[in-house]
Amino acid sequence: MKFLVHLCFLLLVSCLDFGHDLELVGAEITVKEINYVSELTGLTFPDDTEPVGYYFLGSGIDRSLVLKVMIPDDQREEFLKNEIFEKGNDTKSNHAIAKQQAWWKVDELTERIDRKIEFPNAKYLECTVGLEDGKTHVYVTWFEI
Repeated sequence: MKFLVHLCFLLLVSCLDFGHDLELVGAEITVKEINYVSELTGLTFPDDTEPVGYYFLGSGIDRSLVLKVMIPDDQREEFLKNEIFEKGNDTKSNHAIAKQQAWWKVDELTERIDRKIEFPNAKYLECTVGLEDGKTHVYVTWFEI
């Protein structure tokens, strides 16, 4: 009986469509990844956005994504027109997967603005904008439950 339960579990798990995990840093991050983040989150990034770190966890049942980019200082106010900054709650990001990334230094930001918003179907977006080493950085976490 125990064997039959394990066999059924293995069959069920093998039928689920799990994605893959992807970690990229700096120049490895292309327009494709930035566009994917925009597609999932609704965020619009300036043309001169410089990617710093990207991690997509797609191998589990619930997908998660974290992104860090640097945007031109003169585009900060335009970036803050994204819906999350107008409708989101003032809540600091605390996503465990983000904290595991070496490039995730959100706690070092000055002039920090944090927002979180919930989308339909148990999807969440957190976004933080602030100054790191005198330059404007954006931290994004997106996840589904």
